[in-house]
Amino acid sequence: MGRELTIYCPHCNSDKLVRNGHPHGAKHEFFCKSCNRYFTEDSLKGYPPSNIPFPVIAYFLYFRRKVPGFSDMRKFRKFVNHWLFYLDVYDKEVSRQTAHHWISNYSHFLDRVITFQESRDFVKDLLVKKDKLKPAVVRVSYTESLKILEEKFGRAYVVDLIRSDPGFLKEFCNVISRHLVYSWEDKVGRRRGRRSPSSG
Repeated sequence: MGRELTIYCPHCNSDKLVRNGHPHGAKHEFFCKSCNRYFTEDSLKGYPPSNIPFPVIAYFLYFRRKVPGFSDMRKFRKFVNHWLFYLDVYDKEVSRQTAHHWISNYSHFLDRVITFQESRDFVKDLLVKKDKLKPAVVRVSYTESLKILEEKFGRAYVVDLIRSDPGFLKEFCNVISRHLVYSWEDKVGRRRGRRSPSSG
């Protein structure tokens, strides 16, 4: 027995909807029989239209908010493009203009639309679907990832996260440990000969 749809068309509020698969990658699309228009899952949640799933963009923006070095656009884009390559959700690098558009237009309402935990869970689901959540052949230990954070941002930054946002700290360490997002520049990455997709 099929699962009944309990959603409504954002254009005409009709419930006469059919699922239309995933023509936009991770986004589920629907077709409204009443107004003959298509829309994605993102539009139902109030997410702005984007070629990249909005929860992924939110994940990037939450990291930018919490990581001091990401006020530097070059470093932020390196992080973004590494993840987009890893998640396989976008087939080209995000430009400086696009990243600036995200920051200028989405950052101020981010908390009202999606929490960090929801964005993190969305990214985790993507990794599961793409079979990339299994442990890497070469991993950085949790302790090593903490040391990398201390070297980059200072002990005070790590202590502050432990006190104010342990959930984000855990995710940050997991990102470094499991996915080696700093492998293009940290000592561990160079020592182990790891290179990121965006390192050229």
